Amino acid sequence: CLWANDARQDDRVLADAYERVAATYFDSLENDPRYAQFYKQVEEFVKRHVSGRTILDVGCGDGVFLSSMSNEWSKQGLDPSTTGASLARQRNLDVANATLDTASLRYEADVVSALDVIEHVIDPHQFVESFKRHLRPRGVVLLLTGDADSYSAKIAGPQWSYLRWCGHISVFSQAGLRKLLESHGYEILDWNRCEHPSSP
Repeated sequence: CLWANDARQDDRVLADAYERVAATYFDSLENDPRYAQFYKQVEEFVKRHVSGRTILDVGCGDGVFLSSMSNEWSKQGLDPSTTGASLARQRNLDVANATLDTASLRYEADVVSALDVIEHVIDPHQFVESFKRHLRPRGVVLLLTGDADSYSAKIAGPQWSYLRWCGHISVFSQAGLRKLLESHGYEILDWNRCEHPSSP
C-alpha cells in the first residue's frame, strides 16, 4: 500500500480542495455507453449479495452511478463537493453535501457503496469503520479502487497514471485492502478485478 506524505495529509486542505472542484471534475457521463455498461455490471454484482434495496453512495460525485441504478432501489448519496452534490440533486437524487463523518443523518442502508473514494481519504481505518453506523444488519459494503498489484501498475511503476491524480493519497494492493477490511471485522463476500471505464 502507498500513502502520500505531503500537505494532502491535512483534513482541512483536502476538504477545501473538494469544496472548490469545478463541474468539469466529474467526467462520468450518464449517456456514455462505457459507464452505463459498467454500472449495470456493478448493480448486478451487488444484487447477488443483498436482498434489501436501500443504497447509500458515499462520495457519489454528480450522482451518475445512483441515477444509472434501476428504480427498484431507494437511493441516497453523500459528497463533500458542493458542485458534485448540486449536480446530483439536478438528477432528482437525494444527495447531501457531506461525508460519513459530517452527515447530520444516520442512514440505514442495505448497501453502502464507495466507488473510487477510499483512495481519496487520509485515514482509511476511520473511513471503513464509519460505514458501520449507516449499515443495516447483514448490510454490504461495496468498494471500488485501483489495485497497486495490477498489471498496469507493475509495468508503469512510479509513472502509473493512478498515482498522478492529486486526490489519490491512499492506494491499496488487493492484500492491503483485504487486511484493512478484515481488521475492522468485515467478511469478504466477493472480490472482482474489473476494467474501469475511465482507464487509459
